[in-house]
Amino acid sequence: MASASSSTLNDIDLDALIQSLPACKRCRECRRGCDTLLPKCRQCTKAGVSCVYWDHGRKDYIERSYIAGLVDYVRRLHGENLPSPAMETPQSMSTVSSATAQADSDTYSHPHHEHHFASAGDSYRYLGAESCLVKSPRLQPAMVSTDNVDDEDWRVVYSEPPISNHELVRYYLAIIQPLYPILDPSLRFLAPDLPPDLSHAELFCLYMIYSIACHFYPGTSPCYTPDGKLSFHHAKFYRYRIMGEGYFKEAMKYLEASTVEPTIPTLRAVLLLAINSLFEPKSGNIGQQVALATRLALSLEKQDLGPEDAAMIHNMHLTIFSIENEIASTLDRPATFPEPDCEMSFSESKPAEYLCSLYRLQHRFRKGDTATKKLLPCFDDRTTLDRLPGLRLALHQTHLLLNPCWGSAWHVLEAVVAKGSVHVFLTPHWVFRAGTVLLNSMDSILEGNILQLYSNALVVLNLSSGKWPSAATLAASLGDLMTQMKMKYRPTWENTLRKGDVTI
Repeated sequence: MASASSSTLNDIDLDALIQSLPACKRCRECRRGCDTLLPKCRQCTKAGVSCVYWDHGRKDYIERSYIAGLVDYVRRLHGENLPSPAMETPQSMSTVSSATAQADSDTYSHPHHEHHFASAGDSYRYLGAESCLVKSPRLQPAMVSTDNVDDEDWRVVYSEPPISNHELVRYYLAIIQPLYPILDPSLRFLAPDLPPDLSHAELFCLYMIYSIACHFYPGTSPCYTPDGKLSFHHAKFYRYRIMGEGYFKEAMKYLEASTVEPTIPTLRAVLLLAINSLFEPKSGNIGQQVALATRLALSLEKQDLGPEDAAMIHNMHLTIFSIENEIASTLDRPATFPEPDCEMSFSESKPAEYLCSLYRLQHRFRKGDTATKKLLPCFDDRTTLDRLPGLRLALHQTHLLLNPCWGSAWHVLEAVVAKGSVHVFLTPHWVFRAGTVLLNSMDSILEGNILQLYSNALVVLNLSSGKWPSAATLAASLGDLMTQMKMKYRPTWENTLRKGDVTI
């Protein structure tokens, strides 16, 4: 019986079954497309109502949360029947359920993966087995609050006049546009003096640019100092985050008018939503946004386009591939969007192609092609990529993925605090990954380097915790690992090194 049960479980294609779920009652009545998210579809989650569908067998309405429970149960049974799982996960992790699946590849053989589904925002999000949040020993996220920010810090931050709207546009064009070139610089809503007759689609793009710039401006502005008071930085990030949320709400008023037809402006609108989700993941489901952008781009590429439109679609293809694989490499997810139909380029004069080429290497490496290591550019010496610190950080993250040694970790933890470095919600995961590699090599690193790099990691994780609470979990886990490694190696400098608030 046990072998028969195991065989039955292995034959079940849960993903196919979930995809065949019928549309829910609310989406049918509203005549809207319904997804297959569990325990609620996106529309019901936004509306804050129960997500139910008609079960023809029971002749009654069934809640999708019931299906989510069944899926978790089946995955749990599947995990128990596996003879040698790729990685064990703590049994007490109630919000994460796991299963394993073997993926096929056209070119390379995939490694054995476990799949994890973590409850987040009344829905389930996919995490791969190598995701930092799955591997972190701290399973419960630490509580993060802005209530502990000093009154003096609030007074100083709010006494400064906010940045002007056009300055936000200028920062976006200087920092985001080179890596994700989805805007035509000649667009009239990018000018300092706005015309009075902007269309709804133009207003949507403009407010989205404002929103995105608000999320990274505090960390890249000239007055930003990484060694300043943490509470002051929390206050400044919080102020501009609230501003960004306000601009995002304004943009949402024009979303429908911006996405009526399958055109390049519609694809631009979807990509702006995805870029915004890199900074504010709760503002939307970035996986669905990338999937929609994928379908639009593939459809538009089949059309007979003029030279300018073809060039823009090419740039958008680069952007989609980069964003999807940035998420895939960090959270250990599969990526399906095809590589651009062009040669890889590591020219500093073409930062978008450089960035996309890095993610092409990551994508191939995750599929099992170890030969990609030979194509990887050398570490940056802080001169050639100094004007684009985001590209520099991506280069060093690629080195860490392809060659996880303490030298790669050193470069990541140095680049992440460089002037102008832009952090997205995925950045803390790479900091944690680099920190674990560093601490596991503690016995071969000078104590001064350990102190500096470990301090860098904690500062970034603690600063990020005000925006993304999971970063506090990773910071606590890194602290636990430091304690374990000191017990293992018993270094002579134990509890004698100090930098700022960090003592090791």
